[in-house]
Amino acid sequence: MTGDDLRTARATLGAAWGLDRPLHMSELGRALRLQGRDPGETIRDWERRGGPTGPASVAIEMMLGGALPPDPLDTILR
Repeated sequence: MTGDDLRTARATLGAAWGLDRPLHMSELGRALRLQGRDPGETIRDWERRGGPTGPASVAIEMMLGGALPPDPLDTILR
């Protein structure tokens, strides 16, 4: 998954989850349970430097296939 793929994934997930916009970077970070003060920082880095790998990439692909994140959407989309 490339940085451009990740940008597209945020847009696709935003639409799939009933938003009229792409997911914010911090929202996707929370959906992936990324750690740190700003979970969106890692997403921002991935979009700039080549995209996620390993488990994060698999989780995003699963969400694109229709799987919901483990935490309720209302806690992710706050």
